[in-house]
Amino acid sequence: MNPLPLNQKKGKVYLVGAGPGDPELLTVKALKILRKANIVFYDDLVSPRILGVCRKSIQMVYVGKRLGVHSCLQDQINDKLLQAAKEHNTIVRLKGGDPSIFGRVGEEYASLLHEGIECEIIAGITTASGVASSLGFPLTHRDYAREILFLSGHKKDGVNAEGFKNLNCIGKTIIIYMGLNSLGLIVSELMNSGNDKDTKIAVIQNATLETERVFTGNLENIEWIVEKNQVKSPAIMVVGEIVRFYEEMKNLKNGCASILSPI
Repeated sequence: MNPLPLNQKKGKVYLVGAGPGDPELLTVKALKILRKANIVFYDDLVSPRILGVCRKSIQMVYVGKRLGVHSCLQDQINDKLLQAAKEHNTIVRLKGGDPSIFGRVGEEYASLLHEGIECEIIAGITTASGVASSLGFPLTHRDYAREILFLSGHKKDGVNAEGFKNLNCIGKTIIIYMGLNSLGLIVSELMNSGNDKDTKIAVIQNATLETERVFTGNLENIEWIVEKNQVKSPAIMVVGEIVRFYEEMKNLKNGCASILSPI
């Protein structure tokens, strides 16, 4: 497809991070752009409360993609954004978390620039940071984790098994996006890589929302815990000793609450 003629170039596309779900974690810049947008293309993981900050009169287009259920293929989304740029002044492509972390923003950014469309990426709070703050633990700690590793449970053509081979969890906080449906394989690869079966892991469903659920365990029992509690997507996983820190702080907070509670 050839770039648009100069007299047809009209709109600017903003590739916006919606944050992990809590509307109060939306950035000021994202809020400003959403409130002046003419059309918003939004993902499956964008919460309804985030969409609620948009003006009532704007056009909302759902282009969600979940494992096995795609309302739009990526090429179709690219074409929709290009067409919208011909018809509107301010176009928003709204993505959960931060668009630059497993958000396919690079594909959309390149597609738009190749067609001569002005576009801008607006960072969002990634789910990893949001869930750490929500639960009250740091992603790094001198005594627990000195490195952070972001991994996806899936890649473009299937499960990302290679990402977990020969991976040593010691001294790391490992954040796994989109890994719930690959949990069994991930656990198997981590243990085959020499990690202890007692390596801590947490699975967080609906991070930062009122419906947030947190389950902790280890590599040996986390599959059973997830199945028993019928954990569903969207969920993010945290692997490493920082999960033990979370459990310690949770017990400490519970202890303080019982001391401060009226008799």
